[in-house]
Amino acid sequence: MNTSAQSTEKVSQTTEKNPQTTGKNPVIIVPGISGSQLVNPKTGKTVWFAVRRDKDDDLRLPMTSANLAGNRDTLVAKDIIREVKLPGILPDVEVYQGLIDSLKARGFTEADWNKPQATDVFYVFPYDFRRDNVETARLLIQKIEAVKRLVKRPGLKFDIIAHSMGGLLSRYAAMYGTADLPREGRIPVPTWAGAKHINKLLMFGTPNEGAVGSFDALINGYTVVTERNLPFIDDFRSEDVLSTPSLFQLMPHQSTARFLDENLQPLKVDLYNPKTWQTYGWGAINDPKFLSKLKDAALLAAKNKEIKPIKSDKKASFDDIVLSQTTFAQVQAYFASVLSRAKRFHLALDAPTIKSPIEIYAYGGNCQPTLDAVVIMRNDKKDRWLTITDARDIKTSSGKEIKKDEVKAVLYTPGDGRVTRRSLLAESESSKGGTEELVKTVFPLKSSYFACGLHTSLFLESSIQDSFLSALIVKKTNLP
Repeated sequence: MNTSAQSTEKVSQTTEKNPQTTGKNPVIIVPGISGSQLVNPKTGKTVWFAVRRDKDDDLRLPMTSANLAGNRDTLVAKDIIREVKLPGILPDVEVYQGLIDSLKARGFTEADWNKPQATDVFYVFPYDFRRDNVETARLLIQKIEAVKRLVKRPGLKFDIIAHSMGGLLSRYAAMYGTADLPREGRIPVPTWAGAKHINKLLMFGTPNEGAVGSFDALINGYTVVTERNLPFIDDFRSEDVLSTPSLFQLMPHQSTARFLDENLQPLKVDLYNPKTWQTYGWGAINDPKFLSKLKDAALLAAKNKEIKPIKSDKKASFDDIVLSQTTFAQVQAYFASVLSRAKRFHLALDAPTIKSPIEIYAYGGNCQPTLDAVVIMRNDKKDRWLTITDARDIKTSSGKEIKKDEVKAVLYTPGDGRVTRRSLLAESESSKGGTEELVKTVFPLKSSYFACGLHTSLFLESSIQDSFLSALIVKKTNLP
């Protein structure tokens, strides 16, 4: 069901007149990608969020194993990011102090995982957002189980406030508990093993069908401060994000990915096949500059003149040294594995569920142009494929000129600037062309609520804030 602004406000007003001041379910804040502080435990330095890279250990993970769990560095998650102090600059990073303040205003206090309380509290769940989401979902369940043991409340259930990618890992945790993904070719069947720990899941800007912006980041890199190239801030290159499994799991799902040809017509693309990336020259794994840094770059250079092996440098960072000891075969094996695992993660989340044992709420933005498609066309002069992820004038091979506005109309759709409305709701293919009231989703929604908000500030929208705070306090009703 879609909850309108008017009906949600009525719920909010009713709740404020009769506030539930005590006995509220414990809440867990699960941030999105980039929403946790990562620290080097040896030096004490904050590596993320930081404007400059840490030479001892920056954000790149090793890519030496096809077993993603084995690719580890020394960084640890210390806290969620509460605020970023850069006067006059607003980085594109999730910040959660506003959410924390709103919970405190409604009678919640912050609890410690090691000294837990059972009611009227909230916990923050920082995690290494670079890692595989199934691994993080397992950690979330383990944290919850530990609290229940310590407070001696085996039947205790939590309400989860999950932002962006946090919604994906939380939904997986509810659907499968601590179970790993099925092997390639096996159909995932939700057990809802984690539902015994969860009362309500509130998702904010969660890309339940993926986000094209994540694919864009993997092939073009990522700017920390949107639309501003600041020399004193280290942005992410495509080679930096290549080692981040979670970012692959944020890409569009194969069934909903939209690729267009030079005439803006649908183009069939197997996004999760490594050969596709090779064909179109996508990502660092097909970039001669990145390949020049690998251990066997000299062998690769024999087949590709653009590869120029880089000599060892005593001043190189720790992660550059690790990369210089990594072979192309290792990176290839890692890459095939990370694509396969992302695809299987999506299939697990897309497994249809008629009835959910938990209440699921969705909150998002619906008025910001949000990237929803990619144009692929041939550049004959440079003898390569061109992948377009922004609105621009284009000229087809037949000489036809397509203006920027026409390109923009097919590339963008309403959302919060990062996640489309459709992706948040995970609207099923069968609902295409239907009215809003007939829209179906792959998971039952208790309600959805939209406002004209940006992805990183959805919690600050007053109407959204009233709605989700009311949902936290209203007692759960039995689902039909």
